[in-house]
Amino acid sequence: MSMKLEIKYRCTQGTCCAICRDGTIAFDEAAFNDLKAAYEDPELFRSPKGYCKLGFSRAFKIKEIVRLAPEADGADEQWLDENDPIGTLILEHRQILKMFDEVEVQIKRRDIKALWVSTYELANAIHLHSGLKEEEVLFPAMRDVLAFGESLTAIIKEEHREIMTLLANFRSALEEETILDSIITSMIVSLRGHIRKEDQEFFEMVDKCLDRNMRIGIAEGMRKIEAEFTPAPITEMQRRTNEQRDSFDEDVLAIRELTHQGCCH
Repeated sequence: MSMKLEIKYRCTQGTCCAICRDGTIAFDEAAFNDLKAAYEDPELFRSPKGYCKLGFSRAFKIKEIVRLAPEADGADEQWLDENDPIGTLILEHRQILKMFDEVEVQIKRRDIKALWVSTYELANAIHLHSGLKEEEVLFPAMRDVLAFGESLTAIIKEEHREIMTLLANFRSALEEETILDSIITSMIVSLRGHIRKEDQEFFEMVDKCLDRNMRIGIAEGMRKIEAEFTPAPITEMQRRTNEQRDSFDEDVLAIRELTHQGCCH
C-alpha cells in the first residue's frame, strides 16, 4: 500500500514563462522525499525529470500538500459497500485521476494518436461519473436535505461544464494534429481541484445527510445508469456540452448573486 501526495507548487525561476511554472503534481511519498532531499530548505523540491518544459532541473516551492487516500491494489473496491454511493464516487475519482496521469505521459511524448484515444475514454468516463451519476442521481436527492443544496450543486455543475468544454477544445485541436498544452494544463488543474473539493468538502457534507434508505436509492440509481450507459461520439458530447452551458450560465449567475447578497466583498 502506498501513500499518494498531491503537491501544489510554484517554480522559483522568476524569469521563466513556461506553462509548468505553477501547477499540481501527484507523487508517491517516497519519490517526493527523494526530490526534497536535493535541498536543505524544507519548502523546496527538485522538479521531476522531464517536467520542466525548458529541460532544466528547477527548484519548485511547495504551496500546499494534500495526502490522498492510499492505493491498495483493488482492496477498496473489494470491501466497498454496494450501497455506499459516496464511496463509489470517490473511487471513481481515483480512476479518473489515473487516466489523467496517462494523458500527461502522452503529452510529454507528443503522442497525438494515443491522446485521441485516451481523451475520448476520459470524456466518456467524466460524462458517466459527473454528468449522469452525480447530476441526475445524487444532486436531485441533495436539494431538499442539504443547506444551500441547490446553490452548491449548481456551482459544481458549472465546473463540470468548464472541464468538459476544455476537453472538447483540446480534442478539436488534436483533429488538426496540434497539442494545446495550455488548454490541457488548465483542464488538469481544474479537474484535480474540482475532485479535491468534492472529496474533502461536498461529499463530506452529503454523507452526513444520507440515511440508509437514501443510500440504497442513490446507489441503485447509479448502478442503473452505469448498466445502461453507452459511450457517445465526442461530437455529440461537445454539442450537448455547449447547449447545456449556454442555458446554464444565467442560472448560475442568478444563484451566485442570491448567495452573495449582503457580502461586503
